[in-house]
Amino acid sequence: MLTVRLDETTERRLAEACRQLGCSKSEAVKQSLAAWLERFEPLPDPYELGKDLFDQLSPSEPPEDPLKREIWERLHAKYYPG
Repeated sequence: MLTVRLDETTERRLAEACRQLGCSKSEAVKQSLAAWLERFEPLPDPYELGKDLFDQLSPSEPPEDPLKREIWERLHAKYYPG
């Protein structure tokens, strides 16, 4: 549990804002603190965000359609040589 002492002006402003928003002072302070703390959290790694979308070095199966299969084979040869 945390207790915070506010000066009269700040407490009056907080009470007025909470009255206008229809929330408690505790809820307003919790939301404000959560938003403030988010600024200190590191940004997610771009690779980690999309790693399930990236090719895991296992090529897909070739398509049945001959034209699509030819394109697939050319791309496969270009990007997966050897």
